[in-house]
Amino acid sequence: MQYTLGLATMDNSAAALFADGVLVAAVEQERLSRIKNDGAFPHLAIAEVLSIAGITLADLDRIAVYWQPWRIGGRIAGTLGKMRRNPATARAIAQRAGAMFLRRGGAAEAGGDEVRGSWTDLMRLRRVLERIHGPTRAAITHVDHHLSHQLYAEAMRDWDDCVSLSYDGGGEVDSTVLTVRRGGAREVLSRHRWPNSLGHFYSTFTGYLGFRMLEGEYKMMGLAPYGRPRFRDAILREVLVLEPGGRYRLDTSVCDYHAALKGQFSDRLSALFGPRRAPDAPPTEAQIDLATSVQAAHEAALMHVLEPARAAHPELRRLVISGGCALNVTANGRLLEAGLFDEIIIPPAPHDAGCAIGAALAVLPAPVDKAAVRSPYLGREFGPAEIARAVADACPAPPPPLPEHDLIARTAGMLAEGRLIAWFQGRAEFGPRALGARSFLADPRRDAIRDEMNDKIKKRELFRPFAPSATAEAAPAFFDLGQDSPYMNIVARVRDDRIPAVTHVDGTARVHTVRAGAHARYHALISAFGAATGVPVVLNTSFNIQEPIVYSPAEAFATFAASGVDALVIGDHLVTRDDLAARKDTHVSEH
Repeated sequence: MQYTLGLATMDNSAAALFADGVLVAAVEQERLSRIKNDGAFPHLAIAEVLSIAGITLADLDRIAVYWQPWRIGGRIAGTLGKMRRNPATARAIAQRAGAMFLRRGGAAEAGGDEVRGSWTDLMRLRRVLERIHGPTRAAITHVDHHLSHQLYAEAMRDWDDCVSLSYDGGGEVDSTVLTVRRGGAREVLSRHRWPNSLGHFYSTFTGYLGFRMLEGEYKMMGLAPYGRPRFRDAILREVLVLEPGGRYRLDTSVCDYHAALKGQFSDRLSALFGPRRAPDAPPTEAQIDLATSVQAAHEAALMHVLEPARAAHPELRRLVISGGCALNVTANGRLLEAGLFDEIIIPPAPHDAGCAIGAALAVLPAPVDKAAVRSPYLGREFGPAEIARAVADACPAPPPPLPEHDLIARTAGMLAEGRLIAWFQGRAEFGPRALGARSFLADPRRDAIRDEMNDKIKKRELFRPFAPSATAEAAPAFFDLGQDSPYMNIVARVRDDRIPAVTHVDGTARVHTVRAGAHARYHALISAFGAATGVPVVLNTSFNIQEPIVYSPAEAFATFAASGVDALVIGDHLVTRDDLAARKDTHVSEH
């Protein structure tokens, strides 16, 4: 058997392991370090996937990493151009570069420090790996960044003919790559060179509107439906200029990502759009309208970028989207709604973490088990004995395991009664979405539950929406979506007014369609809830409170105890808050 390790080593770092052509495991560094969006070198993730397979680094045959560091020249040229145009940019980049190159590769070592991975790690990858994980004779291959994105995303479907778009903050040279595939052959239609970047455009305005860049983009997207796009034309005139042939140009003297990371913004932005929002300040009407306008401009640019493919290949009606910008679920939904394509697929981890899988796919010989690659459930499997020990550690009188039917029936009944449920089942998800393995669940029919979840459990802004999980069979009755959305990456209009808790202010929802073959127990729960209520849809949000999604049973119990959730369904056990309270009472009596 041959083993291939795939790595993403900087933003959203991760590791993926294949045994021959079967994906054994894929884990993001953040799940283990407990640092949200951790971009440190993924030593913890590497150790985890090797442990899941029961091997060491010495057993590897191939290592593939998602970046080609010798192509840094394109980035340097773009950076120097930005620095010449803007002194604030020059200072910000100098500070960032100094910190990066002074930091030694793998400074986080076993993953404790909140640092970003470094280009220097890529240039001496074997040494960085062997210092922590022992010797290896594996062949090392550096794979083009955008190709890593595309290979992973394209594996989601057996499409020989399709359009494939990768767009994010930027790769080695390009920030956007538009490709067509015909008969399995790949043709690049357009490349957009960094620093012209739709990802950096969106992130800069995320910072301007008071959210944390590289983390709060989804917050700005959630705020956008509350306003009017009155600044859209000004953005497309002065910031993000659309040019002939599907091209775009970002004016980095007005909208500069690196300066924004340091909290520095062009005076032109405030002249055009009003003052920036202070973090945690209530957004003004103008700031809400700016969020709406940024989203509208992004959507216009996305459709513009795709025009060359539509013009040259109108018969290609299927689209694959990858890269961090593919997490803009509203834009994905608008594409479908506009009718540019008949079907769109986005993988469960379209951001850089997914490149760990994509890089490995680039070097794997055929055949590859596509079913394994398409599954988002790629973390460690915690067996019944491990879960029973965690239950015993948390509860003085551990509730016994329940038969499958009883577990599902009792959980569905509690949801129908308005109870809030923490749900921990099977292997952890790979990617930023909770897809029924690590979720908080609630009844979507109760509008008040939305504010209760936001205020008491998730500890987040009240304008943030929650997503629905629906059985794939019932989804067409509830959502105007003519395809499956297995990875919760597409927004669609809500057709049924019985699910207000998952319906955003603009009448849409970020839909997750669930098939029994993807997650049998989760599908059974939604079906049982539907049988009891007539609504085979549940409110689903990630099992976390201002931290990465829980990974282990111990983390599940800690987060359950810190939340206001009524019960934790973990493996075959249904644990109520009273079970935890009994332990607290025991501790009090002992003292």
